[in-house]
Parts: sequence; C-alpha cells; structure tokens
Amino acid sequence: MLLHEFNLYDLFVLCFVQMVVATVLVLSPARRVGTRFRWTGSRVTEVFLGALGAVVVSSLSCFLTAELWGLPVGGLEMAAFLLTIFSVVIVILRPDCNVVGQIFYASYAAAGFTFLAFAALVAADATRSIAEALTSSLLILLDLGAFLVWNSNINYVSDVLCRTRHSRPAPRVDPAYQPMVSLHIPAYNEPPELLIETIKAVERIDYPDFEIVVMDNNTSDPAVYGPVEEYCRGRDRVRFVHVAPWPGYKAGACNLALRSYTDPRAEVIAIVDADDIVQPNYLRETVPYFSDPDLGFVQTFEGNRDYEGSAYYQACVDSYQGFYLAVMSSRNERNSVPFVGTMGLFRRSALVGVGGWNEWCISEDTEASLRALRAGWSGLYVPRCFGRGVVPPTFAGLNTQRHRWCFGAMQILRLHWRSLMPWDRSPDNHLTGAQRRDYLMGSLGWMRDLMMFAFALLLLVITGLRVSGSHFALMPLAGDKSLLPMSLIVIATICMTWTLRHWTTVSRRRALLSLLISLSASWITALACIEGMARREGVFLRTSKTGSSHHRLRKALRLTRWETALAVALYTSAGLLAASSHPPLLLVFIIALQGSVYACGPIASLWNLRAQLVPAPEYRRRYEEQRLRQARRAKPSFKAAGFAAALVAVVIGAGAAALVAPDELLPGSAVSHVRVVTPVRAPVGTGRLPTEGTPGTRASGAASSSAAPSP
Repeated sequence: MLLHEFNLYDLFVLCFVQMVVATVLVLSPARRVGTRFRWTGSRVTEVFLGALGAVVVSSLSCFLTAELWGLPVGGLEMAAFLLTIFSVVIVILRPDCNVVGQIFYASYAAAGFTFLAFAALVAADATRSIAEALTSSLLILLDLGAFLVWNSNINYVSDVLCRTRHSRPAPRVDPAYQPMVSLHIPAYNEPPELLIETIKAVERIDYPDFEIVVMDNNTSDPAVYGPVEEYCRGRDRVRFVHVAPWPGYKAGACNLALRSYTDPRAEVIAIVDADDIVQPNYLRETVPYFSDPDLGFVQTFEGNRDYEGSAYYQACVDSYQGFYLAVMSSRNERNSVPFVGTMGLFRRSALVGVGGWNEWCISEDTEASLRALRAGWSGLYVPRCFGRGVVPPTFAGLNTQRHRWCFGAMQILRLHWRSLMPWDRSPDNHLTGAQRRDYLMGSLGWMRDLMMFAFALLLLVITGLRVSGSHFALMPLAGDKSLLPMSLIVIATICMTWTLRHWTTVSRRRALLSLLISLSASWITALACIEGMARREGVFLRTSKTGSSHHRLRKALRLTRWETALAVALYTSAGLLAASSHPPLLLVFIIALQGSVYACGPIASLWNLRAQLVPAPEYRRRYEEQRLRQARRAKPSFKAAGFAAALVAVVIGAGAAALVAPDELLPGSAVSHVRVVTPVRAPVGTGRLPTEGTPGTRASGAASSSAAPSP
C-alpha cells in the first residue's frame, strides 16, 4: 500500500526538509550529545543507536514536510522509510562518526542522489526535442560531477565535527632517534634581507646534527643574491649554491641539492620556504616520527606572520585555515595527507626511491607524496605550527598562488588518474581505496569554480531565453523544485565556514571576510582548470613577497576585469527579469547571488589596494591597541554559537578534456651546464667539497612560494 502511494516528488521534498533538520543538528550543541552518550561497548549497540536516531530524524522531517507542503502521509511514510534504510547503511559504513554526523552525511548524500533522479525524471517529461534532451542529459551529468565535489567537502566537515574515535593508530615516536637532517631552502629572486632572516632562524634550530643548503637558482641580479652569498660564506652548517641557468623551477633546484650538495649521512630532507621563520624545536619535535620505518614524509601546519592589525591580510590567513583544520586532519585519518612543499620533511630513501621531485609538475610536492604513498610509504600530518611565512602582499600575488595550485592539481590528475581508479590493480600500486578517493577528489575539487563559471553562463542563457520569449526547455527544474539543488550548495558553504569557526576563535565577521577572499579567486581558479586540461606544460609563477609600489585604482580594477564583467552581466540579467511582468523571484535571487560571487573579485582587489597603502608599523600599532582594549574589558565577551551565511551556486561544469599523461614521468633536462658561482664550506667533519651539479632524476616546479623559472 505504501509503495503504491509513493512518488519521487515526495522523496525529493522530504530530502530537502531532512537535510535542513540534520544541518541544524550538526551545527548545534546536539552534535556533542551523539558523542557524549554513545555506547562504545559493542558495535551492535552503536548501530542500534544510529538506527534509532535515523528513525527519529526521519519521523520529524516527515511531520514537518506534511505540515509545510501538505503532501499525503502515505507517500511520505514510504519516503521516510527509504531515507531511514539509507541512513542505517551510512551508520554501518562510517563507524568513526557519532550519530548526528552519520545522519547528517546520510541526509546530504541522499538529497544529492534524489535530486539527480528527480531532475532526470522531470527532464524526460519536459523535453520535446532531441536538442532539449541532449542539453538536459549533459546538465544532469555535470550535476553529478558537482554533487560528488560538494559531497567530498561534506565528508570532511562531518569527519572533523563529529569524529569520535581515531581510525588510524597513534604514530610511534622514539625521541632518541635523531638522524642527520639536510634542510633545503630553495630561492629565486627573493629579497636578500628576507632570505637572510630565514637562514638565521634555521641556524637557531636546536638539533644535534643538521646542515643547511641554500639553493639560489636563476637569480640574475648579483645585488639580490650577493648579500645572501656573503652572509653564508664561512658559516658552519650553511652551504650556499647559486646556479644559472638551471631548468625545472623549484623542483630542479631541490633535485640538484639532493644529488650534489646534500651530505651522504643525511637521512631526512626538510624543505623550508625562503620566507619561513622556523622555530628552534622544529626538528626535535618532528624527526623522531621517522623512527617508524614505514613513514615516508611528515607535513606540519604552515602558519603566517606580519599580518596582525590588517583586516585584509587577516582574512587571507583565515581563508587558508580550513584546508589544514578540516581537509588535512580528515585525510590524516586515512593516511592520505599531501605534502605541501614547505615546513615538511621527507625520508631521503623514500624520496630518492620514487625518483625525486617531478620537474614537469608545478605542484611537485603533492605529486611526490602521491608517488610515495603509491610505493607503499605512509605520510603523517602533525597539526602543529613550527614556521610562519608571509602572506602574499598583493591581490595579484594571491591569484598567482591559487592559479599555481590549481594548475598543478590538473597536472597531477593528467599524470596519475589511472592509478587513482579503483580498477587499477598494478602490483606496484599500493594505494588504498581511501587514498585513491582523497587524491582524486583533491584534484577534482578545484573544478568547483569551473562549474560555478559554467553555471553563471547558463544563467545568462536562461535570462536571454526568458526575455526573448523562447520556450526552449533548458532548465526544467524551476520554482520550489530548485530548493534542493540550491540547499546543497548553501549547506556545504555554511558547514565549511562553521568548521573554521568551530576550531578557531574567528568571529562571524572574520569568517565572512575569509569567505569573500576565497570567492575572489573563483575566476582565476576556473581559468587555471581550463588551462590545466588544455595545456600539457605549465609555467611556475613565483609568488612575490613584496608589495606593489604603484597603488593605482585602474591597475586594481584591471586585475579583475573579467570578474567585474561577469558580475555586471549577472546583475543586469537579474534586473531585466525583476522588471518583467511576472518576475521569477527565485531565479532573480539566484542570478543576483551568483553575481555577488564574482563581485568578490573587484572588492578584494580594491581592499588589497587600501591595505597596501597602510604602512606595516601602523598595522602593528592597531594590533596592540586592539589587544589593550580586550584586556581592559571588565566582562568577557560571549559570542553567539550559530553562524549562517547564504551562498547559492548550482554547480554545472564544462566538458572535461581527455586526461593524457606525458610520455615520461620525469622528462629529460633541456640544460646540462651548471655553474656553481660560490665555493661553499662543507659541513664540519664531512671533508666534502661542493661538486658541480649534473642533471639527474626529473621533477618539477612547486606549489610553494620560492621557486625559480628557468630561461
């Protein structure tokens, strides 16, 4: 009887209501109840508790749906039954989360699959021509890709907010294990005072046996590398090498340092960016993890400095935190953490065994960690900050950084997508299912902004069709049927921002400003996706550590001319529809909100222009005044526990290009001559003299901030 009364629309609406209910639960104190009162004595009791929670949430959602939508109870009961069964399956598959986290993830996943099924049903009924059928089919396939990307983000959120036990055993640490460490500092055209400050900080490291190799490659101006060379001359532990020309960007310099300038006794290689100020306890706290013979690399939390007092630079720093707080913490439980190129350490035998750094890929750090995991090594994320670098001072520098990361992710996907597929059973591929999924979604996740761009174009086309009076069925889901796809994006964005607030002291205002900075790179990321799929070779774009000396309004706006054009076009479309005789208010709201996404670009560019006009001492003065005001408060300030930020972008992507790997993993070098400019002093006790570098294992550009392009 229930099956006879069931229809897909009932399940569609119920999924929307239950997802909202589950979101309220996961963002409220109820999230802690599932952890505090969980029965951990038996797996059977845990599944029973999860099933009971699923029944309660589905029943509540069923009641709300019947009251708000007036749908027949018989169909809703069958829909609630199906949702409960799906939730129980998720409870069984995700034993490491509490009941609230399990139900939240199940509600989001069920909503996504239901939306796709309902959209296919509506499209099949609404399309009247072959062109409409093909268009609807393409959109549904792209909706599937978008759902998988957002579902991956929800997986990280539920994992961080609702995890109750560690699925990975605690790492084995032997404090007595203190092998020799070689710290490599690659540099290209870096301000000499900044690089010298970094070298001084590394020299102060409290560790018995280490060396420092400063690799300055392709800096052509002696006034830039000369002061650093002079500072390093004759210093114990420090070796300075200048090479020009040299191929391979940052990876090429690191490969040269690894082969020709690293002490043979060194067992661990540490990478430090040219702007990182390292704490003295860095090596003592991290190297002992390598007492585990299976550990290939360790990655720590990368912090920032010299941003206090500036709202813009504070927002930039906050926008980075979500990656370390949610993504890295979650992936560490599945042994799938990526190496991010600075403030990390690699076991030398593991790095050499997988072929060194890949000079073809400009995200050679993450690519190397993937090859290490594929070879059977493990990786570890240590959520502690041992070094702080500078924030990109200009908006152009921020865009360059995001473009490099995204383009490198596309290169990793082109090179390794076959190894990440579940059917690859090659004997040399030791990747687990979780590692394949995390690295695959780590690359595909960058396509979120490309899908957002495609959706913006779709909205412009829809506006044109409505204004011209065309009846072409391009988007069959309209009116209340758009609530579910809208809510998928809104809830994912709110939850990701809530995760940032949950693990830090960020205020609601700071969380919103960090979201603005993240959205400001939407266009440049979409462009990098297109270039990464269309072009085989990339160019490493160095992130500048110095601000611009030309604070012109025209230049700031020129940086975001495409974002501005998209925002203006979308706002104009929203205005045209709002002025029509029967305005589609929901569609007008979606278009205006999508325009606001691209308006974040020019807003952030102008904000950065204002930030650069304020001298650094003024920022420090403001920061100290803020600290004094907080100290003088008689009563503590209690902030609200909730955070709500609405952002709508129904994700629809452009067609993906074929993923074709290069002919060779590590291509040959185009330059074979290396000139060592400065003789350097070998570390005490080694008796080694620097030798002329020779090309060796291929590797590539970098995802960190100090790399050098070769001529």
